[in-house]
Amino acid sequence: MRRFRPSQQGWALLLLVVLVAAGLRFWQLGETPPGLYRDEAANGLDALDVLSGNGQERSPFYFEANNGREPAYIYLTSLSLAILGNTTAAVRLMAAVVGTLTTWFTYKLAATWFDKRVGLLSAAVWAITVWPIHLSRIGLRPVLLPLMLAMVFWLGTLAYRRSRDGLPGAWLWLLTGFVYGVSFYTYLAVRFTPVIFGLLLIYLYLTRRHRPLWPGVVFFAAGAAVALAPLIFLALAQPDVLFGRLGQVSIWNPDINEGDLIGTLWRQTWRTLGLFFVAGDDIIRHNPPGRPMFDLLMAIPFLAGFVWAVANWRKTAAMTLLLWVGVMLAPTILAEDAPHFLRAVGILPAALIIPAIALSHLWSWPKIPRALAQGLVIGLLLVSAAIGIKDYFGVYAHQAETAYWFEAAATELAAGMTNEDPETAVYVDRRFWDGWPSIRFLVDQDRMLDLYSPGELATGQIEPPAAVYAWPYERLDETALALASPALVSGKTGSLAQGDLEPVAYPLYVRYASGPVDTLNEVSDESGLANFDNTIQLRGAEISPLGDGRLQVDLFWSLISEEVDRQLVAFVHIVGPDGLIGQSDSVPGDGNWPAPWWRKGLIVADSHLMALDVPYEENEHQILIGLYDAITMEHLPVLGEDGVPESESWLWQP
Repeated sequence: MRRFRPSQQGWALLLLVVLVAAGLRFWQLGETPPGLYRDEAANGLDALDVLSGNGQERSPFYFEANNGREPAYIYLTSLSLAILGNTTAAVRLMAAVVGTLTTWFTYKLAATWFDKRVGLLSAAVWAITVWPIHLSRIGLRPVLLPLMLAMVFWLGTLAYRRSRDGLPGAWLWLLTGFVYGVSFYTYLAVRFTPVIFGLLLIYLYLTRRHRPLWPGVVFFAAGAAVALAPLIFLALAQPDVLFGRLGQVSIWNPDINEGDLIGTLWRQTWRTLGLFFVAGDDIIRHNPPGRPMFDLLMAIPFLAGFVWAVANWRKTAAMTLLLWVGVMLAPTILAEDAPHFLRAVGILPAALIIPAIALSHLWSWPKIPRALAQGLVIGLLLVSAAIGIKDYFGVYAHQAETAYWFEAAATELAAGMTNEDPETAVYVDRRFWDGWPSIRFLVDQDRMLDLYSPGELATGQIEPPAAVYAWPYERLDETALALASPALVSGKTGSLAQGDLEPVAYPLYVRYASGPVDTLNEVSDESGLANFDNTIQLRGAEISPLGDGRLQVDLFWSLISEEVDRQLVAFVHIVGPDGLIGQSDSVPGDGNWPAPWWRKGLIVADSHLMALDVPYEENEHQILIGLYDAITMEHLPVLGEDGVPESESWLWQP
């Protein structure tokens, strides 16, 4: 049997780590997290403008909308949109690609600073940690910064060593500077990095290791200047564009510090320091709420690695890690909502190399058997990965709040519009189009829509087949009256939504639909199945037992009298030998078609979904259907052919 050499084993393990990182970043990319948040959608819309050539009047180096955004991620997104089209996965694809690539560059950086084992362990920690996983699964620009910083420090280290060893390296210094300049087109927090380099220069000077920097820093500065030139000119011409966002979120803003700057700074600092293993970001879009960066299994190696770095501060790599992490905590300390896992993204991947150092020491610790030490390291990584996968994909991805904060209801609404039959006229309340960028982005560009505002729909204006997506909290009666008769009409409530500052979740929309009456032929009887008080007629019924113990009963109502002046509730009761096993009571039309809206010629579809105590059996169970007044609770009697009341409900025998 062929044996791998150590170098081959190392590359095989690195490939395995990269594949794990890729799997955790690409799996169900379009579905987890659920929805598409408006900031992601804004990137998608700008990327569409890039592809189409729109927006040429603005600077190509900075996108001013949505509080201002650096352009790199938007240009990358335009590439994925060109391939995949307007989809959630397309907006997030480049984040997953970048997150996976960062695994390799984290390895290269740590291996260059320490050794290949530390590099491999650093890459593994990056691959399995929840924070980097999440950054790689949302279509936002912060994920680019860790990649760029890893590249800059790795290339800079190579350039420094070539100069130290007397080898020509001007081109490498120039490349490092250029990559550093490009990093300013990724994310706002990069503006703190000059502080790292300034402190590092002082450190190298004090420890007499500064000589290899000359004349390399000149080439570094030249490369950075070339890349930064467009941004510098933009900053000189329009300083408010680049620096306006800082004033909005800074703790120097009196609205944020409430007159207590020192106290606010103290609290922000302690909260930020706790992000490593005490409490993380509470904002659901950024993180499983409150989850720290490291679970307990990785918190201990992090602390041990930090102690090692402090004790070995004379080593350039150790001091650089400390400076890197310390300085890049400033963006979240100095802004509201600390710890903020987007503003703090600049500490990555340095903060993940720190526990890898401790794990590497444990791997070769001479005081315990080698196999046991290595088993402990592998076990810590595997169990930590399992905890992270459970927390992220098992809990966080399925929390209702996650769907709310990623605006999954708006994504559902957009999918509904796109998937309507091409022959169906689609009417949409304009506030959805104007207020939710994800809807504008996700709706098929070829889908013709009729946008309307309240008060613009005329009675009988909308001929079937049609679908109307309405805001549920204003003038729904106008929407109902706009559907022309005769028609089969229905109403369906959309998923729940909840904004950042809204205390409770609420249905985002109601979909009203109208279709030809003849689509009911198979389950409808023109003479009616039951007459309720010469007011409402049950025209048809359909039963659908579901395999999970639920039963769906679809009813079809029409008006007998000229109008209904009271609120009626339809009920479906499933009765067995031992009594009631399931029931559903609601306003007809899934709660969206109150009886006073009914008109002659309309048939109202009404769906009742019930979870039954026992599985439905046609020969054992009875289905009772009826109507009652929501105020008086009085039942509408079922009339016989002679007009005499026979019962308070109709017994359906399928």
